[in-house]
Amino acid sequence: MNGLSNYLLEKAQSKTGLSTAVIVGYGMQVVFGIGTAILFFVALFFVFSDYLGFGGTTTSIAMLIVFVVLFVSAMLWTASAKKRTIADAELALQEHSFVGMSSPLLNVGMQLGQKVGWRRAIPALLAFFAASGVAAEWSRRRYHAGD
Repeated sequence: MNGLSNYLLEKAQSKTGLSTAVIVGYGMQVVFGIGTAILFFVALFFVFSDYLGFGGTTTSIAMLIVFVVLFVSAMLWTASAKKRTIADAELALQEHSFVGMSSPLLNVGMQLGQKVGWRRAIPALLAFFAASGVAAEWSRRRYHAGD
């Protein structure tokens, strides 16, 4: 199992390029980026309050209003993007027609799994499919024994 897990890890690393060092580097980038943004806004506050003469209270209230407006607009944009993504995915799912999904046997299995619970239904479904495979092979051999 160790060889398989190493293979899967190396396969994932070859596709994504992720390793512990890369993840730590991304974490450091996030921390330094947040620190840089905070220092930028502190400097911006001093520029508006001291150098341009708006005062500390006016500058802090104005910056708060700007950030609230940006935050609310980001929330609205994200909600609309989520709805659009859901609508696009549902439309794409409706365009796909799977022949196997119209199978009554598969529909019965799906309903059984939803009603009983998948942890209880999977062993029963596996036993059912194994038994149906054995029965199909048995009937095929019985009818084609004379050939």
